[in-house]
Amino acid sequence: MTFKTYIVEHLDEELGPWSELEYITIARESQETGSKFFLSSLHPQFKVPEALAAIPSFTAERRGVEELYADKKSRVCLLDPQGKSDLAPEDADNFDVFLFGGILGDDPPRDRTSELRAKGFEGRRLGPVQMTTDTAVRVTRLVVEGKTPLKDIPYVDFPELKFNEYESTEMPFRYVKTKDGNPIMPEPPTMSKLPPPIKINPPLINSANPWASNYKDLEKLYLCPSTGAVTTRTATLLCFKHDDAIHRYTFFNPSTHQTSETTNPTHQQASQSPSQTASLNTLGYSPYPLIDYLKWIRKLTDTYPKPHPAKPFIISVTGDVAEMIDAYSIIAGYLPDLVSVGQVYMEINLSCPNIPNNPPPAYSKAALVNYLRYINLAIRSDNNKDLPRLPFGIKTPPYTHFSEYTELISALEEAGDQLSFISCTNTLGSCLVLSPDSSPVLPGNGIGGMAGAALHPLALGNVATIRRMLDESEGLRHVIIIGIGGVEDEKGYRRMRAAGAGVVGVGTALGWKGVEVFRGIEEGLKGEW
Repeated sequence: MTFKTYIVEHLDEELGPWSELEYITIARESQETGSKFFLSSLHPQFKVPEALAAIPSFTAERRGVEELYADKKSRVCLLDPQGKSDLAPEDADNFDVFLFGGILGDDPPRDRTSELRAKGFEGRRLGPVQMTTDTAVRVTRLVVEGKTPLKDIPYVDFPELKFNEYESTEMPFRYVKTKDGNPIMPEPPTMSKLPPPIKINPPLINSANPWASNYKDLEKLYLCPSTGAVTTRTATLLCFKHDDAIHRYTFFNPSTHQTSETTNPTHQQASQSPSQTASLNTLGYSPYPLIDYLKWIRKLTDTYPKPHPAKPFIISVTGDVAEMIDAYSIIAGYLPDLVSVGQVYMEINLSCPNIPNNPPPAYSKAALVNYLRYINLAIRSDNNKDLPRLPFGIKTPPYTHFSEYTELISALEEAGDQLSFISCTNTLGSCLVLSPDSSPVLPGNGIGGMAGAALHPLALGNVATIRRMLDESEGLRHVIIIGIGGVEDEKGYRRMRAAGAGVVGVGTALGWKGVEVFRGIEEGLKGEW
């Protein structure tokens, strides 16, 4: 059999991340079958991604197909919705090259296929339903190399991709489907080497919480000699719409339910009731945008270059997949000098229980895989190739059923090989604390996320289970767990470390003890970190 050449006319100056994945997929499949894949008519400023250029079957061409095959035009088949007939297996004898027209980046766009049609290339149809570029090439290969008629190729049209119970999207294309009925879509390339590790010493930090909200909070944590890193409160790209009348917290005694005299007490007020070691909150995210935290980190490291030249910052962020891709680039681009020396990490918070109509993505394998795949794509994107590698992790909710753990590990095995750490756990949602008159202590129905001493046993169970399952999966043993939930003294620290935490985070106790909680833990440990 004569192996074929597949050409896509790419006329845009730039290459989007999804098109990059499609082209890599085409090149890989061409390599596997011994065929060739060309991008032609490339713009002078077009930069070929390294991952694509590394595939032997691929060729980048500045020349157009008219010039490349000026004397062999009759052997070039244009895949054209207006072709005179459907593509058929016998077309393998008639054509050596199969051409797919691109879209010019004009506004309004010009249809390159119609221009090629006018130049006399003979056309064939692939059917009435629009396909992605990699699907069109795949179908063509199945017909002319695999001798499979178009009507016998298994398709799935407009598949719905579910991210969780409430979120899904319909893909407006036709795809070839696998034997189990799933659409064949591009996969991000597997990264061969392990991600950069996080280095935190001493292994004691604050978690992302309301007591790490502003510059003064971060300054106290940064200057505290007993912390090995500083975690920012979870921020969005833009300001979260904080409403002080709704977003509140309280401390309470987990045995008696006696609460703080007021909501949102200072740690000086809260420390007057040392038995109130649990917390409940109806908070959302930080009222400050991500860029403010980056500016504050820059100010801190410029103001206090010593004695903390290498104390890392864990920048906690949240948002949809596209926003997290942007967050990765923004952080690495704003603080490249700190990222390059291992002083900045990114935590993607996928676990807040208090956001209406937005269940935590970390409860859904599909949603987790989606986040991880696209962060992996951001890491290797040409747009970020000049930026230092930013280690990232995810923050998980408290899991209560074994199936939730298996979903997590399955997602990580599928797309989490570049994950550096897991912050485990966030608050437990759907909790309620009532006042003596049986009214909710917090605003509205009073239901929110619980943390502190009441969460400690569940947090230990989460850390122990996830650590064991990570160790049982060869590709995930490198992932470090930051154990969070109910640690308030050296005894809690030791329990969390014994459960499998590589680093221990403190949240609620920071709220009612202040930064002195870290010094107390260090003194209690007597150097035995």
